[in-house]
Amino acid sequence: MKHSFTLSKLIPRPGLLGSALAALALLAIAASSSSAQVLPPSSLPYGLSYQEWSAKWWQSYYSQSADHLQPVTSPNICEGPASRVLFLAGAPQSTTTTNHVTIPAGSPLFFAILGFEADNTSCPTNTFTTNSADVLANEAVNGWDSAATETSCTIDGVAVPGLGSPTNTIYNVVSPPFSYTTAEKDNVAAVAEGEPCLPGGLTVYPTVADGVYLMLAPLPPGKHTIHFIGEAGPGGADLTINITYDITVLRDFSCGGF
Repeated sequence: MKHSFTLSKLIPRPGLLGSALAALALLAIAASSSSAQVLPPSSLPYGLSYQEWSAKWWQSYYSQSADHLQPVTSPNICEGPASRVLFLAGAPQSTTTTNHVTIPAGSPLFFAILGFEADNTSCPTNTFTTNSADVLANEAVNGWDSAATETSCTIDGVAVPGLGSPTNTIYNVVSPPFSYTTAEKDNVAAVAEGEPCLPGGLTVYPTVADGVYLMLAPLPPGKHTIHFIGEAGPGGADLTINITYDITVLRDFSCGGF
């Protein structure tokens, strides 16, 4: 079953590597034109690849309750630079919304602009399919290529370059196979994604996701605005995600959460 949103060694999406020079050029443009620094996928930000970060983002997203979807979550990494990364949530259905959040200084931000996920769950019956991770990866890529029509993002009013084509941007990556465990009550997959047969506390594996993601280096203390749009189908006919984050970055990093 596939959700629209939004190999032992990781392999980037075929044809989307680009040159290191091009990636660095995009980084330089973004860094010089706004207060944000968009880290390119080639940089292995905070010790993990974009592919690995995307898997952790989906795990966090699917672990939540649809009735209490948190706009900012943590990947629950206990130590090292990666432990400061925070995830910005998207939305399981078409929406236009603004989230007002406060985060500690020194917090990198990772988020999906738009994503497409494939796994073996199947509702309304609970007879799941048994596709391999490779088959699910093909489903995710094919679903993405046929449906994704727009991705864009502005940070403090400045557009992030290189997002014009969702299927041909360095920020489009395919995750490695991963598992997710649904929330005990009102889980996102059951309530918001139309999977009513999925009980709380269910672990699903394998899962593969294709999407466009951004990793931002820590924003300076103060007020910031991140606005991103993702569309699937012509003119967003199938799905339109239009989300604004009004962010207050505190001046001091406080260990232990936000």
